[in-house]
Amino acid sequence: MYNWELQNAITAFVESLRPMAPYFHDLYIGSLHAFAHQMSDLLTAMGYPPVP
Repeated sequence: MYNWELQNAITAFVESLRPMAPYFHDLYIGSLHAFAHQMSDLLTAMGYPPVP
């Protein structure tokens, strides 16, 4: 019923990413901020009031 080899491979992959967690966190937050800023600019261009 369970594929333990696949589960162990996924666990090993996730554990290998753990040292890079701060980098991925900063990348995620930066991308999220850029997306929100871009959408704010788009809505402002469409006539909605700007977001402070």
